[in-house]
Amino acid sequence: MRSPSLPVAALQMPPGSLDLARNRQMLTAAVSRAADAGARLVALPELALTPYFCAAPAERYRHWAESVQGESAGWCAALAQRLECAILLPLYEHDSQRGRYYNAVIGFDRRGQMLGDGALARKLHLPVNDYPAPGFDEAAHFTPGDGLQTFDIEGWRCAVLICYDRRFPECWRALRQAGVELVIVPVAGSGGDDTAFFLGELRTHAKENGLMVVCANKVGQEWLDGMATDNYGESCVIDADGAMLAHRPRHQGAGEVKATLHYQRFSRIRRQMRYFNDRRGDLFGPVPHGWVR
Repeated sequence: MRSPSLPVAALQMPPGSLDLARNRQMLTAAVSRAADAGARLVALPELALTPYFCAAPAERYRHWAESVQGESAGWCAALAQRLECAILLPLYEHDSQRGRYYNAVIGFDRRGQMLGDGALARKLHLPVNDYPAPGFDEAAHFTPGDGLQTFDIEGWRCAVLICYDRRFPECWRALRQAGVELVIVPVAGSGGDDTAFFLGELRTHAKENGLMVVCANKVGQEWLDGMATDNYGESCVIDADGAMLAHRPRHQGAGEVKATLHYQRFSRIRRQMRYFNDRRGDLFGPVPHGWVR
């Protein structure tokens, strides 16, 4: 049964450290504050449990990877049950059966039950670049995912696009085609964008597809092996018409971005803004959807 409203929170986290237990403690405190403030869905940044390590040699931090049924999953499930809120947790996944490593997201509902049967998302597009410095090579660290997955939170149809995946309009179109209403976007770093472009890109994808967006990023410089990843924050919640419902700019530092999504308003926006319905499929072909589960 669909809830008529959904209070959400995107956590803008400080840089992670080499002390993974400390990182988890920070996340526990931040998720608890958001849930105490009424959030029923809490989204965390990309690779929330570790520093961003993709400028390092591929093998150096493999010991950080874990199963989707591992220790962090157990911790997150217990936290979701205790706080009675859904939590989406990005993590460094090791699939030992196939010997693969993924940039992934798992999730738990307010009863502490796993959403789906494992990873809700595995990053599809793996950037390799020397800008911004020191550069990064995600293809050396992860196997690309092979599709998108939808899932329900309190009756709202959801999906995840991990960081770079947000760049590709096909992903957004395919999710709309699959009936998705809310897209969660965990992010790390800056990708070389200025903040106006970062926010404008998300607002454009939201409006042209009639999709709500919850985006969570870290904020501040995260140091690893003498190199810094500049996380620029700008976490936000965006409505299906592109309106910014909540936003935390970089200068405000770490904290929570909170808003309540209303299904009645969402439905009205979709009726009034018919971009998806009015597209010329006879000219451009059907929206790809075979890789959305």
